[in-house]
This record gives sequence, C-alpha cells and structure tokens, in this order.
Amino acid sequence: MDSRRQLGAFAVVALVLLRVVTGWHFFSEGLQKIDRDPATGEYRITFSAAAFLSAAKGPFADYFQSMAPNGHDWQTLLAVPHQNKMGSPEDAKTASERDPARAWADHIAEAWQSILDQATAIPGLAEAQVQQAKAAFARRKKELLDYLASEKAAIAKYQHELWRLENWRAKPEAADLPFEKERITKKASETSSQARAWAAGVAELEATYLADLREILSPEQRAETATTSAVENATTGTREAKLQRVNLAATVLTIGVGICLLLGLFTRLAAVAGALFLLSVIATQPPWLSTAEPTYYQSVELAGLLVLAATGTGRWLGLDYFSWALFGKKSE
Repeated sequence: MDSRRQLGAFAVVALVLLRVVTGWHFFSEGLQKIDRDPATGEYRITFSAAAFLSAAKGPFADYFQSMAPNGHDWQTLLAVPHQNKMGSPEDAKTASERDPARAWADHIAEAWQSILDQATAIPGLAEAQVQQAKAAFARRKKELLDYLASEKAAIAKYQHELWRLENWRAKPEAADLPFEKERITKKASETSSQARAWAAGVAELEATYLADLREILSPEQRAETATTSAVENATTGTREAKLQRVNLAATVLTIGVGICLLLGLFTRLAAVAGALFLLSVIATQPPWLSTAEPTYYQSVELAGLLVLAATGTGRWLGLDYFSWALFGKKSE
C-alpha cells in the first residue's frame, strides 16, 4: 500500500481534535439559540435569523430575504427619495406639514387591523375579550404614530439623503471613478442601516401588540388546542411562520451536528450537513462583493468540515468505530 495514503498517529490525533473542536463550536452555538422560560419552565428558541436574512446580498439575496419579515414593505413605502426644499418660507411650511412616514404608518395600521379582525373572529371569545383586543390595537397604534412622529425630522432627512444618493448614481462618472463608487457604497450602507433601525423599532411595537392579543385568552381557552392554534394563526403572518421554521431548522441543525461530531456518530453525514449550512451562510455574503460582510471564519470551518467528511474521523475515538468494525472492515 502507498505510504502516502496512510495516516500516522499524529494525523489521527489532529483529525480527532478537529472533529471535537468543531463539534463543540456547533453545539455551543446551538445552545445559545435556546433559553428557558422562567415563568413556564419550558425551553424556547430565542434566536432569530431575520436580520441575517434581510442583510443578504448577491445573486441569492431575493431568495434569502423572502424568508424574513419585510418590515411592512419599508423598502418601498419608507425608503422614498424626496428633496427637502428649504429655500423659502413656503418650502419650509411644506416640509413641516409633510409626513414622510405616512404611507408606511397607514400600511402598518392596516396590517394590524387585519390581525385584529382575525383574532376577534375566533369562536368562543367573550365580548369583554373582544373589547380588550380592540383596546390593545388602539393603544399600540397610538404608540406607533407617536414613535414615527418623534422620528419625523430624522426620516425626512433620511429621504433627502436617498434623493442625493439617487442623483449621485445618475451621474455619468458614477460607474467609472473609484471615488464616486466608494462614496455611493458608503452612503447606501448608512441609509440602509438607519432605515433598518426604524423597522426594528416598529417590529418591537408589533411584538408587544401581538403579545397583547395572545393575552386575551383565559386559562381555560389556553388549554384548548383549537383556540390557541387559531390565535397563533391570526397573530403569525406567512413570512413570520417561514422565519420560525428557519429558526427551528438552524437551531436543530447546529445542535445536531455538534452532538454527532462530539460523539463521532454519523460523522460524514454530520460534516456534510454542517458544511452545507456554512455554505448557505457564505452565500448570503458573496466574497466577491465589496459590500459583503467578511466570512473568513465560516470559510475556514467549512474547509475543516470537508476534511472530516472525507476522512470519516468518527471511527477514531467515536461511535462510528462500531459500524466501521461491523461493515467497513469487511469491504476493505
């Protein structure tokens, strides 16, 4: 047998160490995605991939972003370029009277009203519960309008910056001069981050509103599966449901891959699954894009997982030894 194809003791120890370290990393990352509810004692997933998916770039950006809530279409309703003219008293009056977030606020309120209509139509709710739900809607809607009103000046300035950015991109030299490209990229990143902060603020208000609606159920109603399912369906949109599945899959996969690598069980399969997961992470931030977030660590660990998949290190100090002893040896 060619000695170059044989692994020495040091190589075996190094591969086992790589398997254990990688497995521990996956396992610990998975554990961080869950937490114990002090009120009920139940474990729940606290991880959300929303920000990660929303920030996806490159050719697969649309696919990844479709898995995350879209912030009530803020990209089309809030991110509207608008020039703030302040050269005359009339311009100043027009600017002060204009509500830059009105279309977005109306869209959010309509969505919340639709949720309210679905929740209050659930059979078995008492009139007091219906009124409690309506009061929650009115209270949270007021908080929403107050929040956006407090950000009115900042949003108007943000939309003016979008107008400036639009003009920069329209210049003939925008595609040729490195300085112009850099300035446009920096401004686009700044404006996007600012808008996402408002979307996150609205998301917090919405989470509180949905919690209010879930709280209208009595202890007896919470014990009824049909009623609780109806409330969950009413307060969970299509994108939110998809995101929950993504969160669950990511949590289960990272913990599962970690356990298998630590035990040396189904090592090849676990390594391939882990590699595909990291590849999906890297695909959201293609390295060839100048605006992409760095994925060096994921790339290094991906390479390590491919090594583990190719060598099947579970047979060394792992549970895969037993299946290899029963079936692997006979085929060699």
